[in-house]
Amino acid sequence: MHANVDASAMRRMNRATVLKLIRDLRTTSRIDISQMTGLNKATVSNIVDELIAEQLVLEVGYGSSSGGRKPILLRFNANAAYAIGVDVQLSHMTTVVCNIRGEPVYRQVRPLALSEAQDVRPVLLEAIEEELRKAIAAAPPSPYGLLGACIALPGMVDFRRGAVYYLPSAFVGEWDILADLGRIVDIPLFLDNDANCGAWNEYMAQAMKLKNLVFVNMGLGIGAGIVIEGKLYRGRDGIAGEAGHMTVNPMGSACMCGSYGCWEEYASERGLMRYLREAGADLSALNPRESLLEQALEEAQNDNRACIRAFHSLGQYLGLGIANLLNLLNPDEVILGGSVARAATFVLPEVERVIKHRALLQNKQIPVRVGSQHAVAIGASLLAVHETLFASAMEPMPT
Repeated sequence: MHANVDASAMRRMNRATVLKLIRDLRTTSRIDISQMTGLNKATVSNIVDELIAEQLVLEVGYGSSSGGRKPILLRFNANAAYAIGVDVQLSHMTTVVCNIRGEPVYRQVRPLALSEAQDVRPVLLEAIEEELRKAIAAAPPSPYGLLGACIALPGMVDFRRGAVYYLPSAFVGEWDILADLGRIVDIPLFLDNDANCGAWNEYMAQAMKLKNLVFVNMGLGIGAGIVIEGKLYRGRDGIAGEAGHMTVNPMGSACMCGSYGCWEEYASERGLMRYLREAGADLSALNPRESLLEQALEEAQNDNRACIRAFHSLGQYLGLGIANLLNLLNPDEVILGGSVARAATFVLPEVERVIKHRALLQNKQIPVRVGSQHAVAIGASLLAVHETLFASAMEPMPT
């Protein structure tokens, strides 16, 4: 027995599929869309005409023809709407406004001191609200204005509910943050883990040519955003990708998660202090009010051998964890993001050396590279676009 097909749901999916295809290709035509999607020509023509009337798609001339009428070329109108992405870290917050292709038109970095706040929630709410209002005012005029905003947080969040499970570095748990923000900001809001947002940006930036990738976000902690077959993998409860808490030393250092020997204790900024001390660096010369990593990196660039050795140690442990991820997931690529990635000159050769020893078979050849700047904030804006314009294309077809 066959269930009735929901015609409106089918049309919604077809529309999202056609729009997504036009976005993904530089130019295309109605006949090409019909051939690539399997939709009949009349359906495609009706959807395209509707998208043109809505200013989401533009006609940009004629293509070549091997015979008969030349096809009219179509292009995605990236400036038809905009979205906001916010990357929240303990020390700073980056806010961007991007068009619906992820091209930034506004960027603002705001210092934060969440680690010093007695109650993080009101401090963070006020900062996000203020930056969202600035971003809303900065968005250029467009046919559809702002589609929404996505907040990227460094911890365990539930994307579906828009709520925080736990932000370990800020010691904040069980917080319905989008409900609080929704009472003061009147645009659609989304919430995700920062590594997921970085992974989505890298996936979209490559025109989705790579279907499987891992984005490793490294700062005070470590998280991994995982794209599998073109979809973010969030797991059952939304907390997949907490790679920083896989054990690399069973009898190792205590982690703030309550366990011991977690990867992020050895391959994040927290591990760097240990390696600097072991390498004999002059810690008394460091300014406690400034970034440890930035100070150590400047010294390493000035040929401070102790700092160089410390970054090599950091790279070795970073490589150990990445080799585990390669053996587990066998992705097309691994991308490094976050503050530690700025030290790639010193850590990446060590990462690659460890991978050659510890990864299996073809995993040894999987490329590891540094991601784009502001990947998390831009990826957050692209997630807001995806959820408002394209998510229907990812839904299962009705039966």
